[in-house]
Amino acid sequence: MPDFKIGNEKKIALFTSVTHFLFHFYEIAFPALAIPLMLSLKTDLKEVLELGFPMYLMFGVFALPWGFFADRFSNRAALIICFFGTAAGAVMTALSTTPAGIMYSLALVGIFSCICHPAGMGLISHGARNRGMALGIFSVAGTFGLIAGPFLAGLLNWLAGWKMAYLATGIFGLLWGMALIFVRIDETPLEVHENNNGQGSDNSTHPIRRLVLFFWIVTLGGLVYRINIVALPAHMEYEAPFLSRVFHHLQIPDIAATTTMAAALLTSLVYVAGIFGQLYGGRLADRHDLRRLYLVFNGLCLPLVILIAFLGEQYLVAAAAGYVFFALGIQPIENSLIAHFTPRQWRSTGYGFAAILIFGVGALAVYLVGWVSERWSLGTVYLFAGGLILLIIVHILILLYDTRGVTLRNVARR
Repeated sequence: MPDFKIGNEKKIALFTSVTHFLFHFYEIAFPALAIPLMLSLKTDLKEVLELGFPMYLMFGVFALPWGFFADRFSNRAALIICFFGTAAGAVMTALSTTPAGIMYSLALVGIFSCICHPAGMGLISHGARNRGMALGIFSVAGTFGLIAGPFLAGLLNWLAGWKMAYLATGIFGLLWGMALIFVRIDETPLEVHENNNGQGSDNSTHPIRRLVLFFWIVTLGGLVYRINIVALPAHMEYEAPFLSRVFHHLQIPDIAATTTMAAALLTSLVYVAGIFGQLYGGRLADRHDLRRLYLVFNGLCLPLVILIAFLGEQYLVAAAAGYVFFALGIQPIENSLIAHFTPRQWRSTGYGFAAILIFGVGALAVYLVGWVSERWSLGTVYLFAGGLILLIIVHILILLYDTRGVTLRNVARR
């Protein structure tokens, strides 16, 4: 079998990052194309948005079974299926002419694109020497998908219509899947030097209660993550209109779409800060105790998320950027902890279970944001998020106490 002349770890980083980029691209491209879809289908916005619900549901529901598959057979094989399955769903979406056809095709995208989390992170946890940095790069690729998704989808729609956005990305995924067929990836877990008072990073020494406590923290974190995803664009539109005023001075028509575009640009700018946070968190994860980093990053998020509730204009953007820096910087730290708290033979399953908690339970944030903002304001939503972060901090302190005497860090490997 032919192979590319690059190292095994670089191949792992490359192909897992592309799958993660595509996952978050599809996650955000659909709402970005909602208006063109509404005009094409001659229906209202509410009905168009409901077409995406099965896809978002599949993101969480199928992560666990794909984790089982990756552990039982091969992470690489799972990623190949991810590329081809997602490409099939995207092309079918482009060829669909009815609401039902689009809905079922998007659901197919959700079923296969979610493979990237259990198989991708499972492969990284087994094969990357600098696990924290590799997980940081994986996280950055997903953030690039969130940032680039609306722009690329909008550009392709502008050039040739919404169908081209799905057709082009489907072909893109198909080509990467074909490439992976001809690439060897060694999935043999790297040996781990003894650490943690002679325990290594094997997880058999950790009681089930620690695993339950940790995944409860992951669940709360997923809820906070989704709250910000849902609330930030609208909060920017209401409380930071300075960029739309700049557009007005540049003689750009002062219409609702312009205000929305300005808020979207500010939101994208805020998430750029998250890229640096993910790289920084990944670098620290390879050097320090993961639980203490988990505590520090969440502790730094708390005052910043409260500031978001009260600030406006440029100050709001600065506070949001600071919050996203640390909030997304938590991801490589948390993903490294998953590798410590789950048995090696069930690593991909552990990541799949985490994805269910983050994307499944986190979906409740849609209802929480709507309920709180309707009764109070969008700013109040961030006070609720602060309360959840405080609860996370308390539980991390309990986790630290329960694992006292044990050092959890990404250790050097051979």
